[in-house]
Amino acid sequence: MAFKPSQKRSREEQSTEINITPIMNLMVVLIPLLLSASKFTELALLEYLPPAEGAPVEAGAAPSEESGANTEKINLLLNLVETGIQVSIFQSVEEGPNFYEIPVIASGDYNWETLKDSLWSIKQTHVGEPTGIDTVVVEATGKSTEIATYRVLDGEEVSITAVASTTFQTVIKVMDACRYITIGNEQKTLFPLTILKQFQ
Repeated sequence: MAFKPSQKRSREEQSTEINITPIMNLMVVLIPLLLSASKFTELALLEYLPPAEGAPVEAGAAPSEESGANTEKINLLLNLVETGIQVSIFQSVEEGPNFYEIPVIASGDYNWETLKDSLWSIKQTHVGEPTGIDTVVVEATGKSTEIATYRVLDGEEVSITAVASTTFQTVIKVMDACRYITIGNEQKTLFPLTILKQFQ
């Protein structure tokens, strides 16, 4: 007695299409929901100047000379070390009024308030009030902008050096501390133009 041939072998395979409509409906609902619930990162930019090409990067080295009759500089330098922030002006490296260290506080963090007060003292003593306004053209954008001029050539510049273990966040905090100080209800400009130098 012979068995009936199997129908599975003779049946042709039928092509089926996947129904993606439910998945698309889900995405249409989820995407706006996720976008409305998410918080976008707010970005802030801090301007700084890298050392000029071929310029010395040692601590206390003067930035490149600019054109103009007044070439006097204070060469303000902040050196971040483990024990505190060393402040140097006029390329001084011997302890005294032109070179001193602001020690870290009990928590191990740098003393930002004392740093601001120290920079404000330097600004008043060695830089003074602006003597005028100059119009310069920014090479990157081609637009002209007005900058304050002082009796010293680097009246808004501060150079920063640090040990290699210094974190990026600490450098940002130093740059922020150098920009402005609030006295009473008024915000005073300190040294907003930052020059990053050697990190070793």
